[in-house]
Formats: sequence, structure tokens, C-alpha cells
Amino acid sequence: MLKAQTNDHRGLKFRFSQLRSFYREKPLSQRMTWSISLFSIFLLFFIGIAAYRIALEESQEVIDRQMQEMAEFLDKNDLSLRLSTYDPKAEYDETDVFIDIIKDTELAKLSQQYDYILPYSSTPYFTRKKTIRGELKIYVYPAKDKQIQISQLIKVRRHLAKELAFNMLIPYIFFMPFGIYGVYRLIRHHLKTLTKLRSTFSERNYTDLSEVKIDHLPMEIRPAIDELNYLFKRIDEAKNQQQVFIANAAHELRTPLTALKLQTSLLLKTPQDHPFYQENLNDLSLSLKRMSHLVDQLMSLAHQEIQQDEPLQSLNLVNALRLSVGQLLANARKKQIEIQVSIEPALEQVMILARPNTLQSIFINLIDNAIKYSPPKNQVCILVSYDHEMICVDIHDNGPGISEHQYNHVLQRFVRLEKTQHNAIGSGLGLSIVNTALQSLDASMQFKTSNLLNGLCVQLQFKPIPESKHE
Repeated sequence: MLKAQTNDHRGLKFRFSQLRSFYREKPLSQRMTWSISLFSIFLLFFIGIAAYRIALEESQEVIDRQMQEMAEFLDKNDLSLRLSTYDPKAEYDETDVFIDIIKDTELAKLSQQYDYILPYSSTPYFTRKKTIRGELKIYVYPAKDKQIQISQLIKVRRHLAKELAFNMLIPYIFFMPFGIYGVYRLIRHHLKTLTKLRSTFSERNYTDLSEVKIDHLPMEIRPAIDELNYLFKRIDEAKNQQQVFIANAAHELRTPLTALKLQTSLLLKTPQDHPFYQENLNDLSLSLKRMSHLVDQLMSLAHQEIQQDEPLQSLNLVNALRLSVGQLLANARKKQIEIQVSIEPALEQVMILARPNTLQSIFINLIDNAIKYSPPKNQVCILVSYDHEMICVDIHDNGPGISEHQYNHVLQRFVRLEKTQHNAIGSGLGLSIVNTALQSLDASMQFKTSNLLNGLCVQLQFKPIPESKHE
């Protein structure tokens, strides 16, 4: 039994799913028309119930008042005693009533003999009673030495109420199909804009990312089109940036490749015992380093874009900084540069939201720049402090620095300043990589003149995680 019920339930669920799929596959105009039609049917049903109840109450009041007037009329005219008759096969309507005029001395006997006869009452009243004749609405009117009783079948009143309710609904039933058709035509008319929109997109070239402009768009659709236009704009900007990036990357790669070809050709033509052989070999090695650095930066940039969707983690900022400094100590020693790190004791365990690789990439790029552009036998200072609810990491160097009007310019890809581009191996991507990475971590970067070493100071600002939220 339980298995059969389960199968029936699954079958019903499957049929409902099929019906829903069928509904969703239909055009919007048809779905809206069907929905309105179904709503109209439900509305008709509830209006019918309300009309029936109203008609029943109104007819009850009218008929009750007529029964009262009839009883008073019979009393005034002093009609003879009588008992009503009932024919089970007869069709009674709202005009038919049962009139019983009984002498008060005989009421007790007759009320026991007939269930539709009520005992004597000193005051008039209405009551309902189930009898052998059916359910009756009875009005009892006491008169002098007799009792007048007028009764009517309840089913007659209900039938009258149904007829009245149906007559009230006839105009609605008659005009409902025309109304639904009119609604369907109106829906089709107002959906012409969507049809036009569909045609616009179907005729549109897939490479066309220009703004979609359609007149008289409905208010409900306009925000979606605005968001779509905004998306097109972002995609177009991203495409343009990608094209510029590819062009710049190709240009940056072409230059060292050309140099490598020339240097290799020259090296092959130079005898090993020639005095310029070692010089040419050194130039080739330097070009390879430049090429390798550029490829590494391009890979770092690509990897960074892939990491954008990775979740942020709770990380110790100081630990990440120390790991990054440790990886660059060998480069610093080659130039006899001392790296000094100063950390406020209270910030040793400070936590921030970041990605491990991203955070270390930021520190490594900036500290490596400070080492590259600082003169030999100098120092790089790193200060970690707390300022206005932000964790600040200041990286000071003794290099040539950056002019204030060039702060935004150096954040662009493949941009290198004239006064620094010949001093060290670089690609013009480092600061752009750092800036993009900081934005993904909701952090910021500022440039200013170093008050410690008279070079450049790069200040990073991170939002700390409250201690109560530490994992």
C-alpha cells in the first residue's frame, strides 16, 4: 500500500514537472494570457460564492418580512383553523409556503403528532427545524386563542439564491472571453518592444559591443538593458585593454628577442680568443636575464588574474613580509644593500584577509624594486606601523625616486621612467601587478618621498581583522 502511494506521488510530481516545462516553453504572451485566464476563472468562482451568499441573505430578509406580513394579515382577517399539506413529488418555489392555524388548546397534542408543528409561544419568533418535510424556516405568530405558523423549505430559498447569483454572473461569464482576448491583444501590443529587442540582438554582430538603444522601453526592462549596456562597456574596455596588453607584450618581447638574435649572431662570428668575445657573452647573458624577467612578470600577471576568484584567507602579515624579505636577501647582498625591518611589537600577530601568493608577490615586487634602484652599498628600510585603524607597510629606498606628477603614470603597464629604465632589469609591469593585486585585497598603495633615505617611499595600507574574528 505504502509503495503504491509513493509511486502515485512520484507520478503526480512527474506530470506536474512536465506541465511546468510545457508552460515555460510557451511565449510570454501566451503564458500571461493563460495566467490571467486562470485568475479570471478563480475570480469568477469566488465572486459566485460571494454573490450566492449575498443573494441568500437578501432573499431571506425579503421572504421573512413577507412571512411576517402574511401572519399579521391572517390574524386580522380571522381565518378558520387549518393544517397545511405537503406533496413530496411537487416542485415548490419561493412563492410556496405552508400555513398552519391551530387552536392553542390543540397545540400540545398536534406538536407531538407532527414534527413541523411547534409548541405555543407568547411572542413571535423565527426558527429553523429539520422535519419530515425537509429543513424548514418557520415563523411562529401567537394570536388570540390560536397560533399562526408559516413555514417554507430552506432548499427553496437556496435554489432562489443560486438563480439570483447566476443571473448576477451572466454578464461576467458572457464578457470574460472577450475580455481575455482583449487582454491578449494588449499584451501582444506591449510586448512588441521585446520582439524588437530580440530582433536587435539577433541582427547584431557578435563583435559589436556598442550601447543598445531602443525607444520606448518599458520601465521594467530598462534597468536590465542599462545593466547589459554597462556589461558591454566593461567587456569592450577589457577587450581594448587586452589588445593593448598583447601589443605591448609583443613589443616588449620583440626588442630583447631582436637583441638576442644579433648578439648570438655576433657571438658566433667572434673567435673565443678575441677580446670582445667575453663582452658579447656578457651582453647575451644580460639580454637573457631581461627576457626571463619579462616572461616571469607576464606569467605573474596571468596567474594573478586567475587568482581573482580564489577566496581570501586570514594571514599573518608580518610572517608573509619576512618570507618575502628572505627570498630577496641574496639579491641585496650582491649589491651590498642592507635590508632593515622595523615592526611595532603589537603588530607581530596582526591578521589580514589575503591570498598567500598574492601577498608575497606584492612584497617581493616592491622590495625587489627598492633593491634594484638603490645604489650599491646602501640600505632599504621597511617599517610596519599602525595608523588610523590601518596597518601601514612603508618601504624606503635611496634610489632616484618618482616625481609626484608621475605617480599615476607608473602604475600603467609597460611604463618605465627614462631616468630608471637603463639602471636595472625591468619590464614596466611590476607596479601594475602590485596595484591590481592590492585592489583585489581591498588594500591601497601611495607614493611619497622618503624622509629616511631621500629616495622613494611606497606605503601599503591593509585592513586588519579584529581579534574576535581570527580563525
